[in-house]
Amino acid sequence: MTKPLAASYVSTFLCAHVPLSHVAPGHLDLFKCDYKTGRILGNGTFGTVKEAIKISTGEKYALKVINKNHMRGREQLVRNEVKILKGISRGHRHIVTLHEYFETPNSLYLVLDLCSGGELFEYIMEKGSFYEENAAEIIRTVLDCVAYLHENNVVHRDIKEFYIHPFFGDAKIEFEPENLLFRSKDSLSQLMISDFGLSQTLETPDMMLSTKLGTPTYMAPEIFLHKGYGKPVDLWAIGVMTYFLLCGFFPFALEGGIVDEKVLRAEFYFEEPYWLDISSEAKDFISKLLCLNPNDRMTAIEAMKHPWMAFAPIQLGDGSKISSRVPTVDLLPAVGREFSKRSTLRKNPSAKTNPSVQSTHVVLDAVASELVTHESAMDVEYVNREGALMVQQSLE
Repeated sequence: MTKPLAASYVSTFLCAHVPLSHVAPGHLDLFKCDYKTGRILGNGTFGTVKEAIKISTGEKYALKVINKNHMRGREQLVRNEVKILKGISRGHRHIVTLHEYFETPNSLYLVLDLCSGGELFEYIMEKGSFYEENAAEIIRTVLDCVAYLHENNVVHRDIKEFYIHPFFGDAKIEFEPENLLFRSKDSLSQLMISDFGLSQTLETPDMMLSTKLGTPTYMAPEIFLHKGYGKPVDLWAIGVMTYFLLCGFFPFALEGGIVDEKVLRAEFYFEEPYWLDISSEAKDFISKLLCLNPNDRMTAIEAMKHPWMAFAPIQLGDGSKISSRVPTVDLLPAVGREFSKRSTLRKNPSAKTNPSVQSTHVVLDAVASELVTHESAMDVEYVNREGALMVQQSLE
């Protein structure tokens, strides 16, 4: 008799009653695969990320469990993420690897690399100091990932280091895991990019997208203006991210969850005293990313060659790092004040604060047609009477 699916286990079982004639050859696979779940790593609107151990090997992974009922017909976002990760996740050391994907009638499961070093936000706060060269190292890693994605005609569309769901009046503030995580706490070189739910593969390098979606604080003007957009939106987001890392607030404010109209004009400032100790190279780097015309923005490859990237330390073969620059001013005392506001909110969601200091995560006008997968595999589920049998989609 097949054992029931216990709350602490996620399992797939072989079952003689499965009509294998319904399974597309080479696309779906059934085999026993047991995971024991542990501590919760993060909670989001649609599900939970848990630490998990594969019983047969003892290896640790992150198990992303998504409740289909909460997705309300948006399961395609997850299947899109699976499709993207299957194509690119094993090709870059700073992109999380998707090891397995399977589902039950009620949930979707993604088995991913375990990033136990925490989120970027936490890393900076715990580090005790944060210099401009640290920010340059973080951005260099993100650019390296984006260059790889763009080379493979993938637009991420949701690059960010921090976000909070909007709140109005007495509405509950909700946090989700960031998509910039650390594999370990050893160094900044362990930074990983995750969460490809809003990513899109372009059929041609110059293909234009039209769906208005993303995180408003990081979204490029052409998305708000309902113009066609492509790879340059990721570079705009990196510009916003760089600005935030260096001063602790965003270049375009939010008021009650509404983005400042200045974003539509790419109008921003390096206000004193916040930017007094920041290098001219950093300001120039940001200015060449936050351009109104997407054709004027640096590409990821061009940005990696910008003089500001010389601020990032070079890692030697033995793991040590050297920097060609004299250490800059510690930014944490100033930047940390803004970070700590977010830390207070994260620990106490009922705390009153000005909505203008928050980032807002929304999916606007999500159109399924842009997220249609082109896989020939059938999305088939077979469930025994205990509800414990899952169909595993082969990643081969």
